[in-house]
Amino acid sequence: MIVDFDDFHECNHRLDLLAVLREANPAFRCTLFAIPALGSASFWDSVPDWCELAVHGWGHSTPYECVGWSYDQMYRLMENRPHQFVKGFKAPGWQISDGCYSALSAGGWWLADQHYNDGRRPEGLRVHCLDDGDHWHGHIQNVCGNGIEERFPALLSAVRSAETFDLISEIVQPWKPELVAA
Repeated sequence: MIVDFDDFHECNHRLDLLAVLREANPAFRCTLFAIPALGSASFWDSVPDWCELAVHGWGHSTPYECVGWSYDQMYRLMENRPHQFVKGFKAPGWQISDGCYSALSAGGWWLADQHYNDGRRPEGLRVHCLDDGDHWHGHIQNVCGNGIEERFPALLSAVRSAETFDLISEIVQPWKPELVAA
């Protein structure tokens, strides 16, 4: 099972509910798409090692934060990510620029994305798309109908019955565009 949550940061973390999931199934692990500008080094250090921190924008001021980012803007973010974060990225609102794609590919990062971007993604960029495999995607806060608290009973049941958990960094695959018959 793959479990990930968006919008994780120092004032929006629900570590209490994540701990309940871990207690319900000691194999539980998850990927947290975290907002670097909204956390301190001591907070990032306090995140349990069974939670993978990946970059989710920089300040996530809007769901469109990354839409206009250039290659250079994305590369600067990549170079300045907190050291506790893996080299993984998800744009807020799934809204990403071509400059971001190019920088991620050049920098050897992986990306969480949606299939509607399949035609834009550079070949070879390591990617995992939403809903590929046994995937639970949600938010730390109650938003979009998939907040950890508002969906907790169903999530807890799924976590209890899962045998294994994969972090997104463990299941990303190099992107290969599908050949379309002419």
